[in-house]
Amino acid sequence: MTRHLDHGPGPAPVTRGHGPALVMVPGLAATAAFFSAAVTRLATRHRVVVVELPGHGDNATADRPASLTRAAEDLHTTIEKLDLTDVTLLGWSLGATVAYGYLEQFGAARTRALVSVEQTPRLLRDDDWPYAAFGNLDAAGADAVLASVTDDYPAFAAGLVHGSFAAGTDPDPTTLAGLVDETRRCGPDAVRALLAEALTVDWRDRLRRITVPTLLVHGAHSQVYPGDVGRWLRSAIPAARLEVFTGSGHLPFIEEPDRFADLVSAFVDHPAAT
Repeated sequence: MTRHLDHGPGPAPVTRGHGPALVMVPGLAATAAFFSAAVTRLATRHRVVVVELPGHGDNATADRPASLTRAAEDLHTTIEKLDLTDVTLLGWSLGATVAYGYLEQFGAARTRALVSVEQTPRLLRDDDWPYAAFGNLDAAGADAVLASVTDDYPAFAAGLVHGSFAAGTDPDPTTLAGLVDETRRCGPDAVRALLAEALTVDWRDRLRRITVPTLLVHGAHSQVYPGDVGRWLRSAIPAARLEVFTGSGHLPFIEEPDRFADLVSAFVDHPAAT
């Protein structure tokens, strides 16, 4: 993918194609390369920009620590510097949380629509919240996950990628190896910092303030979010529609790439259509 070489200080986004702007944010421990196939398809009709999370891939964090606020600010910086308008934001997993934060911090003046791919508004399970990460992540489990990030990051990265494919499937070994290599381009300290902060966040009430048309994309066989959180989100976000990918887990843009690209492209063109 092509990088915008004259971007100046700040994150170095991937840019490709021409047309209505689609700005994409990958998830935790993922780089822009996770979106490579999707970008290739989508850039035939749209100007696609990919902004990596702080400390991930080519987005270094030497100046200040990784945080969700920093991630939203990076997204804002990119949109402003490229002078993008009528943007469709697409966030996958933690990237969706960053998109929510961008809209809350900076408003929707430059944003036309939102695509939220495979995310929950609250990662931890409690008595009134069954849609936690992995279906049952509690405080003790969260501590163990956080410890695994820095205790053995390569093993954490490999496990995260393996568990992102649909339950019961056998991913292509080359694809799997390539994604694992990309996770290792993300800084363990940044991954841990972002995950630790995400575990404290609760978007359940705040999501109701999203005003732009929203497309929710969820995998029917997700091991990361195995519950029906998509249906809950559809009821919580005022102008939302839900599309379930029956052959996918946490990676619908890789597991069902043609359907994903067709759906997102159509939504970018006509976000108010149901």
